[in-house]
Amino acid sequence: MTVLGMAWLRGPCTVYAVMKELSASESTYHRSRAGTAYSVANRLTDLGLLEKTDDELVQITAAGLEKLRRWVGPDVPMLDVAHSADLLRLRFFFLETLAPAQRLEFIDNALNHLKEFEQRCLALIPENEKLGDYFGALATVNTILETRARIAWLQMAREMVENPLPADSDWTAAILETLNR
Repeated sequence: MTVLGMAWLRGPCTVYAVMKELSASESTYHRSRAGTAYSVANRLTDLGLLEKTDDELVQITAAGLEKLRRWVGPDVPMLDVAHSADLLRLRFFFLETLAPAQRLEFIDNALNHLKEFEQRCLALIPENEKLGDYFGALATVNTILETRARIAWLQMAREMVENPLPADSDWTAAILETLNR
């Protein structure tokens, strides 16, 4: 759906242009799909969702636009709402495998990277404006707010990793109290 959407947004365009935009994205999700742009575009063409113009550009077909519209909404499946591939959070489940000092080093490194990422994403908003991509700018705001939430979470977690709760304490009450500060 990403390749189909990119062909709609930028089309008619070359598949190479779609691949380059994906590979230049700040999103690792998009970057990881750049290498499949040609094969996906071929499948979309075979399915009648994209078509090639006389000068070898791709553009979305009426059927492709209808499929893209159904995917975009207005219905949003719970699977899409609940999906969040956060590999920092995933690592946290196994943080106890590290020595205490390494745990803090991991958190500090992650915080530094997140702050750097936030700045790179802030710089994308004027780039979206140059492209005339209003909704792309609004989507970027989501990434910035999500990054800020991850920073806040890691700052809270760092405090609790550095000063762990006693094993016999009420973790739920202490964590919820910290969360609600």
